[in-house]
Amino acid sequence: MKFEILCIIFVYSCSYTYASNVNFHNRCRYSVNVIHTANGQSPVSECNLRPGKSCSRDYGSNGMNFKNGKRGKTLAEFSFNSWNGLDFYDLSVIVGYDTPMQITTSIGGPTVTCTHAKCPNAYLYPSDNKKTHGTKTGGTFNVNFWKSQSRKSRSR
Repeated sequence: MKFEILCIIFVYSCSYTYASNVNFHNRCRYSVNVIHTANGQSPVSECNLRPGKSCSRDYGSNGMNFKNGKRGKTLAEFSFNSWNGLDFYDLSVIVGYDTPMQITTSIGGPTVTCTHAKCPNAYLYPSDNKKTHGTKTGGTFNVNFWKSQSRKSRSR
């Protein structure tokens, strides 16, 4: 019986993948509903953040996006533990722009910021591949929702 338990523990520990942490920070004057989307899955509300509030989640799988509200357009895109032990991330305004956002990382990747529709740090069209950045899996990312836009222009 002890041998079986040791085998289970060994198999579990070998299959463990490093999780990456994402902190969501609402720096806006309005509430932000952080929505998680992924291919083949229904959108999920990760957290509802009043102004000045934050939440944190760990992710170990690849391919997901985060936005403000179910109809949000500005996307923070991630692929965790994706290729060669790397996490990939970017901002996208391909489908449109509605919320200023920024992604920072604790493990050496560049900060990406998008505060307007024609933002040079974000994907502007599908093959804009120089906008994706990679860092070692297992770090911490901060997704900041910014206050630089008025509520009136955000709701258009």
